[in-house]
Amino acid sequence: MSRDRCIRRVQEAADSIRNLLYSALRGSALPCIVCTVTVTLFFFTQFAGAGGPRYIAGVSYFNQGTVGTPLTWAQGTVNYYTDQGSLSPTVSGPQGDALVADAFSQWTSIPTVSLSVTHAGQLAEDVSGANVYRNSDGTLTMPADIMPTATGTPVGIVYDVDGTVTDAFLGQGAGDASQCFGNAVFGGLDNFAASANFLHALVVINGNCVAQLPDPDVEYRLVRMLGQVLGLGWSQTNLNVQTDIPRPTADDYAGFSIMHAIDLPNCIPITLCYSTVGRSTLTCPKWMIRLRCPAYILPQLFLPPLLEFTATYISRTGAGNPARACKG
Repeated sequence: MSRDRCIRRVQEAADSIRNLLYSALRGSALPCIVCTVTVTLFFFTQFAGAGGPRYIAGVSYFNQGTVGTPLTWAQGTVNYYTDQGSLSPTVSGPQGDALVADAFSQWTSIPTVSLSVTHAGQLAEDVSGANVYRNSDGTLTMPADIMPTATGTPVGIVYDVDGTVTDAFLGQGAGDASQCFGNAVFGGLDNFAASANFLHALVVINGNCVAQLPDPDVEYRLVRMLGQVLGLGWSQTNLNVQTDIPRPTADDYAGFSIMHAIDLPNCIPITLCYSTVGRSTLTCPKWMIRLRCPAYILPQLFLPPLLEFTATYISRTGAGNPARACKG
């Protein structure tokens, strides 16, 4: 799908929704609601084709003047803390740290992103089934430094060496190796400031899914999760890569976003669906930063100095080629 056609379809869809809302509310005493919805729809037409910000400040809780703005990490700074234990029975903690650092680098190495991600230290403990467990009343017990309130460790990365932490969060059996397609990496943002900033996120990597490194499947899922932690939402761009309707071209594969919402169940291993045969490749993880839609949205959330952008492209002032919103 061409970039212009992509944007046109999104705008047409937004117009249809807007017209329905006007029809439903015509004659009512709710002009402010219509105004709010219209502004919101206009805002999202700039993002929807490529996947936009995951969270937008609403009319309650957030400070005045922030309504409608995407939530981000304050000053583009993210400090993360990793587990003291091993990633899996066969992969050490330092190896896990290297995996996480490489996954974050897929986002921070986008040239137009002003985003600082730092491995600021380790959590205070080896997070495991001994200190993360579900109580009889359904509540969870867990270490204080991975709770949503743990703003001193803003991003906690847990190495679930044997799947027991995953079981505690997602249910008995969820941490089994047979569940890695959906549960290899999970978590997300869980605390927000009234200033429209993120305060905390938790990411859990299931060690039962990491027998050795490199592991393209685990890194692929980790990069996707970290994209959400940085504030990115899901993309709807070039979904014909998955549906095969219409038959995808090389450009469709090249523009298929890593932030698509789901993977087809037959994509085991993930390289079966995204191979080197005319498609994006996972043999070199750096392919992930070349997918145009995340490379378009993330700079809008974390803008470097002297960066100009419009609804359709981004480029450095006075130099460089634009990074297109949609490709193919």
